[in-house]
Amino acid sequence: MASLHMSSDVEFLVEGQRLPGHRQVLAKRSEYFRALLCGSMLESRQREVRLEVPLEPFKVILEYLYTGKLPFSSLDVDMLIDVRDLAHFYCLVYVETLITGYLQQKMSVSNVCAILNAAKRCDRKQSIEECQTFMDQNAYDVLKHDSFQMLTRQSLEEFLRRDFWYVPEVDIFRAVSKWSDKNPSEDIKTVVSLVRLPLMSIDDLLHVVRPSGIIESDKLLDAIDQVNTGTNLPHRTVALPCEDVASEKHHALRFTDNPNELVIQLRAVFLINQISIWNYNCSHSEIRLEVSCDQTHWDHVNMISAVCHILRVGITKRAVRYIRVKSCTRLNLGVMARLIRAPECSSLLTTLQI
Repeated sequence: MASLHMSSDVEFLVEGQRLPGHRQVLAKRSEYFRALLCGSMLESRQREVRLEVPLEPFKVILEYLYTGKLPFSSLDVDMLIDVRDLAHFYCLVYVETLITGYLQQKMSVSNVCAILNAAKRCDRKQSIEECQTFMDQNAYDVLKHDSFQMLTRQSLEEFLRRDFWYVPEVDIFRAVSKWSDKNPSEDIKTVVSLVRLPLMSIDDLLHVVRPSGIIESDKLLDAIDQVNTGTNLPHRTVALPCEDVASEKHHALRFTDNPNELVIQLRAVFLINQISIWNYNCSHSEIRLEVSCDQTHWDHVNMISAVCHILRVGITKRAVRYIRVKSCTRLNLGVMARLIRAPECSSLLTTLQI
């Protein structure tokens, strides 16, 4: 760019540094600079134009306007975000699109929070959704990474409201407490109110939450009472569209200590609203279906008269970690549990072959 000083007809003053430019070149490449440098604005008659923008991102934009290239390999994520923000300000849609696509390809646990914050600043809905999906799929690692502390309060609260952010609630509480220490000016009570206390164990409530002093005693007692009753718990769940979450790949376990009873433990808590059963014995038997999230509080689903053909049982959509099948005879069954028309995935399939 130094070679442009001799022929330039405008100089940009950015953070005390002078950068040369050419009105006609910049006006041809950018509507913003056409209006600024060749229109009726005061800057069109000035040799020196002062810009209140960050210097390094502006250098990248200026270089792009002359060369049509972006030096992706030499820019870190934070700089790319700053360049994209400036491109948005200058209405350089193509540059925005290029950088957004590149950031999506390079998204990782270490940078997704920064990318999300930037997407929210400019209301990039698709980018926001992509970040949220990535964070759902890598929830625990994102929660434990130091970059989690840089989330804006709006972004953090939005995630705490999500039902598909499956992480131990006590770890969420610890992360929120740490986030509060890093962001002391924010009101922690509005954030921590979104932590789902009844999903913790009583031991965690007494020895992790209570000593923090963040939660009021009445709310802590209410949470303990709800843990004890095990009813209407606000479970966070996992949605894996079209994945066989009962396969060895997803670490599903089967317990058959009693020949008349089968318990299936899924790797995580999943939403289910349909259970199908095959009776391989090809004989009539009464089968009782129960589901649970903790193996302590079981919900009776249905009593089924099973024969050799498949039986599909529709149930109220619910969070499920365990499925228990009971019968008065020895069990030899195939079981499928699935979620149909879920709010965030069209078909979650759980196939359990016994």
